Amino acid sequence: MAVGNKVIVTGGAGVIGQAICRRLMESGYVAIAADLKPAIDALDVDAAGLTGALAVTMDVSDRESVSAAVASVVDPGETLYGLVNCAGILRDSFLGELDEAKLELMFQVNIAGMARVTDEVAPLLTEGSAIVNIGSLTGHFGRFRGASVYGATKAGIAAYTRYVAEELAPRGIRVNNVAPGVIRAPMSPSMARVSGGEEVSASYAMLKRIGEPEEVAEAVEFLISPRASFITAQTLLVDGGVVAW
Repeated sequence: MAVGNKVIVTGGAGVIGQAICRRLMESGYVAIAADLKPAIDALDVDAAGLTGALAVTMDVSDRESVSAAVASVVDPGETLYGLVNCAGILRDSFLGELDEAKLELMFQVNIAGMARVTDEVAPLLTEGSAIVNIGSLTGHFGRFRGASVYGATKAGIAAYTRYVAEELAPRGIRVNNVAPGVIRAPMSPSMARVSGGEEVSASYAMLKRIGEPEEVAEAVEFLISPRASFITAQTLLVDGGVVAW
């Protein structure tokens, strides 16, 4: 590779984050799983198939934590190959039940957190590097009642991707967005409440199933790689055809 081969994956200890790290490692990248301290402490890299990956504590809602985490995994003068902004949180937000703490947390993690990490990492990227943000079909789809604020943050990610892609294009750095549908993972109470569960979610898809974490990881790895060298500012839906149907 022409540039450094380290890729930071925020939310790297989660189900999708781990799948992304594994897929990147299969392609020869050094995956750096960045996540909250409890998640990193609980992460067994060998059991997760992440032997050789780096793990670092990072709270994307705190700029000092982001700065310290990045500094701990990048040596002076070293460049990064890429960044995957996978950290995200869903809290239901039914009208009449809005909770200020839930609203603040979703914006601080899903939007502001992504911006903090990107702002910290961008100076370490060089020509040929890439950023992949992780959005959601909820930013393009309105049938998950109670996901209005979460969906708004994810729609914001698509816009953020386009603007940052324009800023970084003169440096030869690509920025894209992967928007997964419902993916097989332990459902939080909020996710179960807004989606109706796996069976209901599967019924929305043309393919009549929910997705696997590895299917998201494949899309991410492609967009990070030089194989996607002429693709930037795009949103790729990995949703089994939900939004198109």
